Amino acid sequence: MARSAEEVRQKRIEKIRAGQMAGEPVALLSDPEERMILVPLTQNELMNTLSMAALLMLEDNMAGQAARDELQRTEILAVSARESSDLEKRYYQDGKAVGELEAHDINHLFDTYLEMVAEQNPSIMGLSEEDFDDLKKALQTMRWAELSGPQWYAAQRFLNSIRSVLLTVNVPGSSSTKPSTESKS
Repeated sequence: MARSAEEVRQKRIEKIRAGQMAGEPVALLSDPEERMILVPLTQNELMNTLSMAALLMLEDNMAGQAARDELQRTEILAVSARESSDLEKRYYQDGKAVGELEAHDINHLFDTYLEMVAEQNPSIMGLSEEDFDDLKKALQTMRWAELSGPQWYAAQRFLNSIRSVLLTVNVPGSSSTKPSTESKS
């Protein structure tokens, strides 16, 4: 027996209230008194944000893609942000309302949203072996010094999130110093 959309929505809200699904309290950086709860999007909600971004009539170049990405981010936040006192009530009417925020507030909210979603599904199992190998190669061959702006910010957040793991891993030293640091047995 299939559940209705209303039953699915109610079940989701009940899970959030019970703490079974992450609902992340967050405040704006520019106004710490303005607080809300970010909730994960359903697959349909996420697809709707993608559809809205795809409808933008822009050229198919880097600027057009960046504009689509920004629209999708604001739409995701508009759907995700909820009133602290009522998780069924959206905090923002739509993506345009989110777009009125300061850029650093949008970045902060979206980073918090991504971290919340990542904590719910921390597995890299979605990547095939081939994709994982390609990712490793890309990380080893990219020119880190050439990153700037949003790319450097994203790379810095990524590196900071795994730094504690890297420091505890036994990684061999440089091949030029390895012979001088190995013990003879």
